[in-house]
Amino acid sequence: MNYSKHCDLCKNEQTSLKNGLTCSLTNRKPEFKNICSEIKLNNKFLEKLEIANLEFERIRRKTNAVHLNFFVLIIVGFFLIYRSSAWAELMLSTTYYWYYKIGTISVGVSIIIVASFKLITFKEKLGNVKYEKNKIDGVLDKYGISYVIKLDFKEKIHGTQDVNVELKFKNWKKKRTTTPYKINC
Repeated sequence: MNYSKHCDLCKNEQTSLKNGLTCSLTNRKPEFKNICSEIKLNNKFLEKLEIANLEFERIRRKTNAVHLNFFVLIIVGFFLIYRSSAWAELMLSTTYYWYYKIGTISVGVSIIIVASFKLITFKEKLGNVKYEKNKIDGVLDKYGISYVIKLDFKEKIHGTQDVNVELKFKNWKKKRTTTPYKINC
Protein backbone atom coordinates (compact mmCIF):
# COMPACT_ATOMS: atom_id res chain seq x y z
CA MET A 1 0.00 0.00 0.00
CA ASN A 2 1.33 3.44 -0.90
CA TYR A 3 0.66 5.37 2.30
CA SER A 4 2.30 8.54 1.08
CA LYS A 5 -0.70 9.32 -1.15
CA HIS A 6 -2.90 9.44 1.95
CA CYS A 7 -0.40 10.85 4.43
CA ASP A 8 0.76 13.54 2.02
CA LEU A 9 -2.67 15.18 2.40
CA CYS A 10 -2.99 14.65 6.16
CA LYS A 11 -2.13 17.12 8.89
CA ASN A 12 -0.69 14.26 10.99
CA GLU A 13 2.09 13.44 8.51
CA GLN A 14 5.66 13.54 9.80
CA THR A 15 8.75 12.91 7.73
CA SER A 16 12.36 12.70 8.80
CA LEU A 17 15.56 11.34 7.37
CA LYS A 18 15.91 8.95 10.29
CA ASN A 19 12.40 7.45 10.38
CA GLY A 20 10.97 8.33 6.98
CA LEU A 21 7.19 8.72 6.86
CA THR A 22 5.47 8.42 10.26
CA CYS A 23 2.15 9.41 11.80
CA SER A 24 2.33 12.11 14.49
CA LEU A 25 -0.54 10.41 16.37
CA THR A 26 1.25 7.06 16.83
CA ASN A 27 4.88 8.01 16.07
CA ARG A 28 5.03 4.86 13.91
CA LYS A 29 4.81 4.03 10.24
CA PRO A 30 1.25 4.18 8.86
CA GLU A 31 -0.69 0.92 9.19
CA PHE A 32 -4.05 0.81 7.44
CA LYS A 33 -5.61 -1.14 4.59
CA ASN A 34 -7.57 1.17 2.27
CA ILE A 35 -8.41 4.21 4.38
CA CYS A 36 -7.08 5.75 7.56
CA SER A 37 -9.68 6.36 10.27
CA GLU A 38 -7.53 9.14 11.73
CA ILE A 39 -6.88 11.18 8.58
CA LYS A 40 -7.18 14.92 9.14
CA LEU A 41 -7.56 16.86 5.92
CA ASN A 42 -6.75 20.52 6.51
CA ASN A 43 -5.31 23.60 4.81
CA LYS A 44 -2.32 21.61 3.54
CA PHE A 45 -4.72 19.32 1.71
CA LEU A 46 -6.79 22.25 0.39
CA GLU A 47 -3.73 24.01 -0.93
CA LYS A 48 -2.48 20.89 -2.73
CA LEU A 49 -5.92 20.26 -4.22
CA GLU A 50 -6.32 23.85 -5.40
CA ILE A 51 -2.83 24.10 -6.84
CA ALA A 52 -3.10 20.74 -8.63
CA ASN A 53 -6.39 21.76 -10.26
CA LEU A 54 -5.13 25.27 -11.03
CA GLU A 55 -1.96 23.98 -12.69
CA PHE A 56 -3.92 21.36 -14.65
CA GLU A 57 -6.34 23.99 -15.99
CA ARG A 58 -3.56 26.48 -16.72
CA ILE A 59 -1.63 23.94 -18.79
CA ARG A 60 -4.78 22.52 -20.40
CA ARG A 61 -5.67 26.02 -21.65
CA LYS A 62 -2.39 26.15 -23.58
CA THR A 63 -3.07 22.91 -25.49
CA ASN A 64 -4.45 24.47 -28.68
CA ALA A 65 -1.70 27.09 -28.87
CA VAL A 66 1.03 24.49 -28.37
CA HIS A 67 -0.41 22.18 -31.03
CA LEU A 68 -0.87 25.06 -33.49
CA ASN A 69 2.71 26.21 -32.83
CA PHE A 70 3.95 22.65 -33.40
CA PHE A 71 2.16 22.23 -36.73
CA VAL A 72 3.21 25.66 -38.03
CA LEU A 73 6.86 25.03 -37.13
CA ILE A 74 6.78 21.55 -38.70
CA ILE A 75 5.32 22.96 -41.92
CA VAL A 76 7.93 25.73 -42.01
CA GLY A 77 10.73 23.24 -41.34
CA PHE A 78 9.66 20.84 -44.07
CA PHE A 79 9.06 23.72 -46.46
CA LEU A 80 12.63 24.96 -45.92
CA ILE A 81 14.00 21.48 -46.52
CA TYR A 82 11.86 20.98 -49.64
CA ARG A 83 12.72 24.37 -51.16
CA SER A 84 16.43 24.39 -50.23
CA SER A 85 17.58 23.59 -53.79
CA ALA A 86 15.41 26.28 -55.34
CA TRP A 87 16.73 28.96 -53.01
CA ALA A 88 20.30 27.82 -53.44
CA GLU A 89 19.92 28.08 -57.25
CA LEU A 90 18.90 31.71 -56.89
CA MET A 91 22.41 32.49 -55.73
CA LEU A 92 24.56 33.57 -58.64
CA SER A 93 27.69 31.86 -57.43
CA THR A 94 27.92 28.09 -57.78
CA THR A 95 30.66 28.10 -55.16
CA TYR A 96 28.15 28.78 -52.44
CA TYR A 97 25.37 26.57 -53.82
CA TRP A 98 26.01 23.70 -51.41
CA TYR A 99 26.55 26.06 -48.50
CA TYR A 100 23.12 27.60 -49.03
CA LYS A 101 21.47 24.25 -49.60
CA ILE A 102 23.01 22.61 -46.52
CA GLY A 103 22.40 25.75 -44.45
CA THR A 104 18.71 25.88 -45.41
CA ILE A 105 18.27 22.16 -44.73
CA SER A 106 20.00 22.60 -41.36
CA VAL A 107 17.68 25.44 -40.42
CA GLY A 108 14.65 23.36 -41.47
CA VAL A 109 15.78 20.36 -39.43
CA SER A 110 16.53 22.60 -36.44
CA ILE A 111 13.04 24.07 -36.58
CA ILE A 112 11.52 20.57 -36.68
CA ILE A 113 13.63 19.49 -33.69
CA VAL A 114 12.63 22.60 -31.70
CA ALA A 115 8.95 22.04 -32.53
CA SER A 116 9.15 18.40 -31.43
CA PHE A 117 11.00 19.29 -28.23
CA LYS A 118 8.38 21.92 -27.32
CA LEU A 119 5.54 19.45 -27.87
CA ILE A 120 7.26 16.69 -25.88
CA THR A 121 8.00 19.10 -23.00
CA PHE A 122 4.37 20.25 -22.97
CA LYS A 123 3.08 16.65 -22.94
CA GLU A 124 5.41 15.79 -20.04
CA LYS A 125 4.23 18.82 -18.02
CA LEU A 126 0.61 17.96 -18.70
CA GLY A 127 1.19 14.33 -17.74
CA ASN A 128 2.92 15.27 -14.47
CA VAL A 129 0.19 17.72 -13.48
CA LYS A 130 -2.52 15.23 -14.44
CA TYR A 131 -0.79 12.56 -12.34
CA GLU A 132 -0.70 14.83 -9.26
CA LYS A 133 -4.37 15.77 -9.70
CA ASN A 134 -5.42 12.14 -10.18
CA LYS A 135 -3.39 11.08 -7.13
CA ILE A 136 -5.31 13.52 -4.92
CA ASP A 137 -8.65 12.66 -6.56
CA GLY A 138 -7.98 8.94 -6.03
CA VAL A 139 -7.43 9.43 -2.30
CA LEU A 140 -10.56 11.58 -2.02
CA ASP A 141 -12.59 8.91 -3.81
CA LYS A 142 -11.55 6.36 -1.20
CA TYR A 143 -12.90 8.62 1.54
CA GLY A 144 -16.10 9.38 -0.38
CA ILE A 145 -15.26 13.06 -0.76
CA SER A 146 -16.14 14.69 -4.05
CA TYR A 147 -15.79 18.27 -5.13
CA VAL A 148 -16.67 20.70 -7.85
CA ILE A 149 -14.11 23.34 -8.70
CA LYS A 150 -14.65 26.69 -10.32
CA LEU A 151 -11.63 28.62 -11.54
CA ASP A 152 -12.14 32.29 -12.30
CA PHE A 153 -9.20 33.59 -14.34
CA LYS A 154 -8.98 37.39 -14.25
CA GLU A 155 -7.26 39.61 -16.80
CA LYS A 156 -3.49 39.27 -17.23
CA ILE A 157 -1.62 42.36 -16.10
CA HIS A 158 2.15 42.65 -16.66
CA GLY A 159 2.67 38.88 -16.73
CA THR A 160 0.64 38.21 -13.57
CA GLN A 161 -2.87 36.84 -13.46
CA ASP A 162 -5.27 36.70 -10.54
CA VAL A 163 -7.26 33.49 -10.21
CA ASN A 164 -10.04 32.75 -7.75
CA VAL A 165 -10.38 29.07 -6.91
CA GLU A 166 -13.76 28.07 -5.51
CA LEU A 167 -14.27 24.54 -4.22
CA LYS A 168 -17.60 23.00 -3.24
CA PHE A 169 -17.33 19.74 -1.32
CA LYS A 170 -19.71 16.86 -0.78
CA ASN A 171 -19.28 14.54 2.23
CA TRP A 172 -16.70 16.64 4.03
CA LYS A 173 -16.92 18.99 6.99
CA LYS A 174 -16.00 22.01 4.87
CA LYS A 175 -18.69 22.78 2.34
CA ARG A 176 -17.08 25.60 0.38
CA THR A 177 -13.77 27.44 0.12
CA THR A 178 -12.59 30.33 -2.03
CA THR A 179 -8.91 31.19 -2.37
CA PRO A 180 -7.29 33.87 -4.50
CA TYR A 181 -3.99 33.10 -6.25
CA LYS A 182 -1.56 35.17 -8.29
CA ILE A 183 0.20 33.24 -11.03
CA ASN A 184 2.96 34.26 -13.41
CA CYS A 185 2.10 33.80 -17.04
